[in-house]
Amino acid sequence: PSLTLPAPDTVHGRETAGRARVSDHIHQSIQSITSHKMRSLLSMLGILVGVAAVIAMLALGEGAKASIAQRLASLGSNLLMVRPGNTRAQGVSLGVGAATRFTLADAGAISRQPEVKTVSPMVQGRVQVVFADKNWNTQVQGVGSNYAQIRSAFPTTGRFFTEAQLRSRQKVALVGTTVLRQLFGDEDPVGQMIKINRINFQVIGVLPEKGATGWNDADDVIVVPVTTAMYRLLGKQYVDSIDVEVRGPELMESAQESIPNLIIKRRHIKADDQDAVQVRNMAQIQETLASTTQTMTLLLGSIAAISLLVGGIGIMNIMLVSVTERTREIGLRKAVGARKTDITAQFLIESVLMTFTGGLMGVIIGVGAALMLSVFAGWAVKIAVSSIIMATAFSVAVGVLFGLRPAMQAAQLNPIEALRYE
Repeated sequence: PSLTLPAPDTVHGRETAGRARVSDHIHQSIQSITSHKMRSLLSMLGILVGVAAVIAMLALGEGAKASIAQRLASLGSNLLMVRPGNTRAQGVSLGVGAATRFTLADAGAISRQPEVKTVSPMVQGRVQVVFADKNWNTQVQGVGSNYAQIRSAFPTTGRFFTEAQLRSRQKVALVGTTVLRQLFGDEDPVGQMIKINRINFQVIGVLPEKGATGWNDADDVIVVPVTTAMYRLLGKQYVDSIDVEVRGPELMESAQESIPNLIIKRRHIKADDQDAVQVRNMAQIQETLASTTQTMTLLLGSIAAISLLVGGIGIMNIMLVSVTERTREIGLRKAVGARKTDITAQFLIESVLMTFTGGLMGVIIGVGAALMLSVFAGWAVKIAVSSIIMATAFSVAVGVLFGLRPAMQAAQLNPIEALRYE
């Protein structure tokens, strides 16, 4: 037999009636919410706080991850940092660097290891820098000519110093973006003369921006040749650390073993005193930090999400009270022809409207809180659209989940008994 379709005007009429019914449910839900403003606001409060907390926590977590990724990129690839460790005498620690001192010759010896691509010895200290009538206290780093390659720190303006300038201890410097803003403002610093601890230096470049984390500003720095820093500025005969770029990731483990053995042999340290030299794999440290940050973000986000569930329970309680208060109204509507689906839809829409409104308000407050933390506390934040969508969708889901029972309870009321309710 052939399939009989309803007449087009009947289908159109049903669609129109359906839209009108939904519109009527929404209108009645809004009217019910606005007629009890304080109660509705207090009901939304749990959802509002929950969404705001989730948005703020996720923004902090994403900001921390982005900051770590930026730092990881600035470190370069296959990087090891070699530092003096704790040496021991008769089982007693002599303190960090008490007997182990690295020299430029040690850096040269490390550079000749088969696993090593290049090295950059480093010394650092605090200095006072002056340009015209402005002065600034900052950190100076003396580094090797390969520092830009190892740390992905190629100048955005100007150039890096050469090996010849390093050997001749020339008084040339590159400035970080924080020093640039403090001393030069919008002026081009390349070619300008500055005084570092009352010694004239020529600025030859500007370092790329690395960003700040908490109180640590990686751009508040001046970079000079390591020989210049040692013998002209800081008066040091040794280097504080040595950056080592390994030829490939497969050689990292081998380099981590061979470099300490080389230093121990050169410094005539006891072979069993492995704490005398510290070799840190910066990529592993950054990966550990990223993993820890992600775990903390999930933990804080989960704790914040609990308040969403608490808010949902509050919504359900209020909706149950509302069903009790409106028992006669429900009975009257059912007596004049309202179906169970109509009653269910009205109360469910009312619940979702409250959670959705609370969610939107929470998004606004959460974004505002994250921006305030960024501006006033200097914390790195990153507000992802996905987290906003997720938090809003979750608030709607809470409205459906916790509004379903009151809605079904209202729909199951007997119209005769409901009309008798006092």
